[in-house]
Amino acid sequence: MRIHFKQVAMTLVLSSSLLMSGLPALAAEGEGAVAAAVPASAAIVYPITDNLQVTVEGVYNEKTASGVRLGAVIRINNTSSQTLRIPDYELRVTTTDGIVYSLRASNSNARGVQPDSEVELTYLKVVNRQTEVNLSNLSLVDVNYDVYPKQETTLLTTPLDGAVWNGNHGEFKDVSLMKKWGEIFTIPTLESPLQYKTVDITKSNSTDGVVYIVKLLVSNPSDQTETVPMLELDGKSKTNVYTGKQVEADSVKLDAGESKYVHFAIRADMDTVLDSVNVLTSESFTQADATGNVKTTAFHIGKLNVGLPSAKTAVGSYTYGSPIAFEKWNEVINQDLDVALVELHIADNQDQGSKLAFAKFTLTNKGLSEMPVPTFQTMLSSPTGFDYTGSRQSNVPKSIAPGTSTVVSYAFVLPVAETSDTFTMKVQNVINGEASGETTPTFKSTIASYQVTAQGQDDRHKISLFPYTVNIKDYYLAQITSPGQTIAINYTYKLQLFMDLIRDPQVLVDNNFSKLKFELVDPSGSILGSKTFPFTGTDRLVNGKQTLTFNNLTTDQIQSNVIVRVYEALNTPSGEVDRLIAELK
Repeated sequence: MRIHFKQVAMTLVLSSSLLMSGLPALAAEGEGAVAAAVPASAAIVYPITDNLQVTVEGVYNEKTASGVRLGAVIRINNTSSQTLRIPDYELRVTTTDGIVYSLRASNSNARGVQPDSEVELTYLKVVNRQTEVNLSNLSLVDVNYDVYPKQETTLLTTPLDGAVWNGNHGEFKDVSLMKKWGEIFTIPTLESPLQYKTVDITKSNSTDGVVYIVKLLVSNPSDQTETVPMLELDGKSKTNVYTGKQVEADSVKLDAGESKYVHFAIRADMDTVLDSVNVLTSESFTQADATGNVKTTAFHIGKLNVGLPSAKTAVGSYTYGSPIAFEKWNEVINQDLDVALVELHIADNQDQGSKLAFAKFTLTNKGLSEMPVPTFQTMLSSPTGFDYTGSRQSNVPKSIAPGTSTVVSYAFVLPVAETSDTFTMKVQNVINGEASGETTPTFKSTIASYQVTAQGQDDRHKISLFPYTVNIKDYYLAQITSPGQTIAINYTYKLQLFMDLIRDPQVLVDNNFSKLKFELVDPSGSILGSKTFPFTGTDRLVNGKQTLTFNNLTTDQIQSNVIVRVYEALNTPSGEVDRLIAELK
């Protein structure tokens, strides 16, 4: 059977058969239901028999060091009520200078198609030539080798006028395939009903360049479970293309009406600035050699281009102590867990040549059972574009009892030149994946972002160390000399403190909580000695009068005008960090 097409029909193939699909609408993130889909423009379907129909999903043409790779993917649909065999059709492409290449069928191609279902067929050929080729059309041919001479029946021929993906040199000419950031789209030519929306892009530095993490919200508006197809997200700068792989190692399945986030990691050179990302399908071609060994070759076909946001998205201001609004589909924060920022203080640590910011978050369990403390990371972004990564305290409680709260602290090292007191606080999810080829790479994705202004320096009569409020009502530093067991003389300082400690009774504190560090400093700035005291356990700080003893000092005489510096000390994986909170002179 041969199908004849008029010229008008053939001119529609470029935009319809190869690169068109509908753009169903996606529900707003704040709503649970999926919005009704926008009516889709149907792709061109070619009837090649009474019951078999063909759709061209994509054509690939890329010049490589080993030659020119030519590939194609078609979809065959069986409209009958019985299983049909797929004949050994030949898929051919013709160049603009009249050369015809027959592509090889993948060994994994199906030999038949079930009733009322469809299959994808993949074809590939490597042409040993040093010059690029331009393709003009694609044909599907039924060849009968049982007669002489062989009889060929052309089942379909479609022009390719620019509708071929040229690998890293590929460009989209159809404006309908160039999307804006945050615009909803489906993958053209695929039967999948899944809807996609670009949500966030996060940039971080590594030892071998930068990593961009692109987050997509994928929604399933259908009434059955769907699997996210194998996709690649490549980053484009003005001069280069950088491959992006899905972070999630396992395939992502979505139940009917469900939405999930999918992340892609794009590794680029240092100082790379991306302008857009290409969305590509990942195709697989298998072929057995003469010894029977099967080799798999992958290639990709571009489907869409999404421009990156030209400006940073405005974020709302935050009120201390209020529950943070996280992205609805994040998989980190339990819906029965309230997370709130209760403190952000910045102090000058002149002796370390830096500034130090301390942020404290409360995690409150509103549920009826114990829940684990989630692992999230934080980042402070200055108005001038500098990002400071938070260092989470080394140990945190493993769980939170119902009706109680716990505190998790983060420390940020800022340069002395950072003068801003207003920042964008980002709460980030840590994602483990296999996108970069490393054993256990980790990536970060922002799940909440808001503007916050650092709190002012506390007076010693009202120091905020949430859940504690500390009032150093009075103090007295005594200097004591005593003879040692040898000729040497021992020098000791005793600090008498009169303090009030008030704790929020709902917040539980354990030995992971930050401590108070008292440091003796002489007039020249030399540190004579220091001692750290916890809020819990042995030698803990208490209400009322308390005497703190400093011995084994680095001095051979009693000093006058000694200053007592009081720090909040936090243990992090990078070591102890200290925030100056008071000076007792």
